[in-house]
Amino acid sequence: MIVALYAVAILWIAVGTLLVVYTEGTVGVLKKLLLIERVRILAILPIVFGIILIAGAFAYTGIFWLCLVLGLLALIKGVYLLMGPLSQIKGLIDWWFTRASGSIIRLCGLVVFLLGIAIISNLQ
Repeated sequence: MIVALYAVAILWIAVGTLLVVYTEGTVGVLKKLLLIERVRILAILPIVFGIILIAGAFAYTGIFWLCLVLGLLALIKGVYLLMGPLSQIKGLIDWWFTRASGSIIRLCGLVVFLLGIAIISNLQ
């Protein structure tokens, strides 16, 4: 389980760093990877991350609350992507990839980076 938590934390640190430093290029790559016709398939990613984080919360009590909250939020996001109104989901994805300002994207990248640092620094 610790390997999975390290993998999630390192992935978040990498993506957060890339979003802060290379905003437009990273958004372009993410757009190619994640902007697909069947947006319901995207629900797999947050559900998997949520399960990993929740399992990690119970495996390592030093990061219990952080991983539990992040895991529950990821599961909620996955369920929303599965069952939410398709027009609203597509609008949200369209906003992120086309209309969100560079400052907002950098702020989100910084938050993702800090969450990755918080997880990795609390692992034993």
